[in-house]
Amino acid sequence: MTDESFVEDQYTYDGWLVFNELFNTEVVSDGVTIEDVIGSFPLYEGGSPNDPDAGFERTNLPSMFQNLSEIGTDFQDFANSIRSFKYVDEDWVEEWGYDENANEQIFYKDYHDEVDIFWDSDSQIMMFRGDKQLLGRKRESLQAGLSGSLYLDPVNFNFDFFLWVLYKKYNKEDLSSDLRVRKLTRGKTIGEHEDNLGKRVRVEGSENILRSLMLIAPVLAGKKIQAIQGSFLMGKHKVNAEIEHGGKVHIKVSDSPLSGLSHLRRMGIALQFLTELIRLYNVWEGLPSNDRYPPPSFFDDLSNVAEEEGWDHQYDPENIKEEYRGKRED
Repeated sequence: MTDESFVEDQYTYDGWLVFNELFNTEVVSDGVTIEDVIGSFPLYEGGSPNDPDAGFERTNLPSMFQNLSEIGTDFQDFANSIRSFKYVDEDWVEEWGYDENANEQIFYKDYHDEVDIFWDSDSQIMMFRGDKQLLGRKRESLQAGLSGSLYLDPVNFNFDFFLWVLYKKYNKEDLSSDLRVRKLTRGKTIGEHEDNLGKRVRVEGSENILRSLMLIAPVLAGKKIQAIQGSFLMGKHKVNAEIEHGGKVHIKVSDSPLSGLSHLRRMGIALQFLTELIRLYNVWEGLPSNDRYPPPSFFDDLSNVAEEEGWDHQYDPENIKEEYRGKRED
């Protein structure tokens, strides 16, 4: 077994590659180094049933990444900038059991809550991986522990970002020099009011949602795209991902090239993809309005596609065209 194979075998993760909270970060104190910031995080040192502890453990994932080869030419730079932690919040539960003399007594069993935290200190991007309900319960204490020297700005993915991604794919344009869409296969839309399409519409099992009436009709009716799923290309890697408004990203492993890789390589590629995605979103937010929003002609194009697919023009695209003229300040 090679040293690299040994390292890969040492790392595993439980569950799916679901990241429920994403942040841009900013060091708020002048003259503070990254290590100073990390040193300000309250450490988890282990407690007891009568004195439970909560805090952060630094993990050795970055050094394991640095031992990997053949992931990509820029992965080593990424591996050098990533920092990883585990947030542990102790929860001791009383349980009845028997001691070695068969006497009944109370034991304490630990059901500690844990959240994986990854911080790309160069890009100033932080990613939380953990159960959504757990994050909801622990959000305040977790963020309080990080915020001594850091400002955390949540990344929520604006509805119009998804529309922009569709527009770029329709025009066969790359999203950036580092990221492009191979295909979009699923989507969700949401509206303010119930209509004959329903308040929410989900598109599944499509090879190209840009030709799906179940997506085009709601968009032309003024509904917002709440989530997209597809296959993205990042360098030589194909990454299947579902991206949702609110800041949740699920990197799909099943039926993807990632399924044949070790857990360590999956995690490395997933984190690099998330960093590139958030960088892209930050760039999108700073674009001029006439680049950030698609032109009205895009909705005419969608209407024409819908007609080719048998749609009877139930929704007039003029309203949505007027809305985006206003957003573009045309």
